[in-house]
Amino acid sequence: MVKKYFIEFNNGNAIAPLKKIGKSKETGTQITFLPSKEVFSSIKFSANILIKRMRELAFLNKGIKITFIDLSNKKEKSKIFKFDGGVLEFVEFLDEKRDKLQNKNGNDLFKKPIYIEGKKNNIEIECSLKWNAAYNEDVLPYTNNIYQKDGGTHLLGFRSALTRIINKYANEHNLLKKNKFTISGDDIKEGLTCVLSTKIPDPKFSSQTKDKLVSSEVRMIVETIINEKLSIWFDQNPSVAKIILAKIIQAALARDVARKARENVRRKGALELSGLPGKLADCQIGKQEGTELFIVEGDSAGGSAKQGRNRTNQAVLPLRGKILNTYVDSIQTKKNGNGVDHRTKALSKMISSNEIITLINALGLDPKSQEIDLKDLRYGKIIIMTDADVDGSHIRALLLTFFNNKPFNKLIENGHVYLAQPPLFKINKGSKGVYIKDEKELEDYIINNNKELKKIKKGSKDFLKVIELEKSKMDIQRFKGLGEMNPDELWNTTLNPETRNLLKVQYSKDLKKDQILIHTLMGNDVALRKDFIVSNAINVQNLDI
Repeated sequence: MVKKYFIEFNNGNAIAPLKKIGKSKETGTQITFLPSKEVFSSIKFSANILIKRMRELAFLNKGIKITFIDLSNKKEKSKIFKFDGGVLEFVEFLDEKRDKLQNKNGNDLFKKPIYIEGKKNNIEIECSLKWNAAYNEDVLPYTNNIYQKDGGTHLLGFRSALTRIINKYANEHNLLKKNKFTISGDDIKEGLTCVLSTKIPDPKFSSQTKDKLVSSEVRMIVETIINEKLSIWFDQNPSVAKIILAKIIQAALARDVARKARENVRRKGALELSGLPGKLADCQIGKQEGTELFIVEGDSAGGSAKQGRNRTNQAVLPLRGKILNTYVDSIQTKKNGNGVDHRTKALSKMISSNEIITLINALGLDPKSQEIDLKDLRYGKIIIMTDADVDGSHIRALLLTFFNNKPFNKLIENGHVYLAQPPLFKINKGSKGVYIKDEKELEDYIINNNKELKKIKKGSKDFLKVIELEKSKMDIQRFKGLGEMNPDELWNTTLNPETRNLLKVQYSKDLKKDQILIHTLMGNDVALRKDFIVSNAINVQNLDI
């Protein structure tokens, strides 16, 4: 049994001295208050604000029981707060609250939050932390149950220790060597939820509102305790530590991608491509509508295209050689062995290619965005204009693979990507010429202009021998590349909207089937691609080797 006492105040003054009123089996304090009109400008209290503070105090002082009773309305309302887990339960509460606000579930990377406590020089430290799959940071530092919105020395000590431990663990397990980047404090913050509570005998704050702790001795004490206890926790929980490191490395990769994007992506008004490997010859019109960008292979083809184009609305971008296969395989596992997002790593590799950066710059798009805004697109039509041979077909396939990736596939979905149809042959007839698209069209031309050939069975030995005979009689020029065509020829056959034949790139109605085919031909599964080639080899005609 404990003694029970009572005291009553009115406008801040005690009505009578403290007096004993009996005994009780329970310990604690009960406070009943009615606001005074003489003291407060408004006597209407917010129950929600009080409830939030009571809950916070119960979290910060594990085991304490706080009962809040609201008698301000006709109907009595009461809430009881008691958390034996203390700040550990506080972190779980913050995570659940975030998920409800974002209408998301399953963001947890691991179940139970990390819990640390320690005491040194009469300063007590209690900390709980957890990472989730979200991107926001939620770190709450307290001193003697008071929240510091501007942080302070206790938070600096915590962050310093956390960054040191994460980098130490990552280096010890060789997780950074192959990725060639360092982990920063910003990477560690992503998805972190933490409550840091310190109990200090004589704390010093920057102002009366106690928004920032400035006690200098606290930083080293917090740093020492967190460093020691968290290192032990990582060693004792290697599987969870690996998950945490994977999350942080993924954030670091994304930051690296974003940094490279900021360095390379420029809008049209400030575009400076003079130092880039493929030089853009821009058009005169500064708006998207009615403009065209021709992507060509090499400076030679670029030279002909630049001279033959309509400068008003047609731009030319030469790319050197074959670009990277940038296919991000959505069919395969999304994460590698270290838990790093496959798309993030592919984007990082993509950004390392000068040719791809040149292309992205010219389009005016942002590679780091999950979604692209078509208003940023600088040209209404993006026309892939490669040579009509096998190498040209390969480069065209690589470019289409790039445009198939998110977020750039939005350009295909909205009808912005086209294929030019340059000729492979020219049949010279005096001062005139007939342009032929490919081998099949050349064969059809010869058949249509020879009555005797129509009588012979197509594909027979005799048929092939006559065909070759007819070719020997003709003055046939085969273009090894677009660079062999003079500007007028290129304009008349490929650039002129009145005479050219463009193919619009579109997905079929069976999008899943399209993606499976792309996965087969451009993905990382070599065995699957080999099986496809072997099973279809019998149907190949006019193989160019």
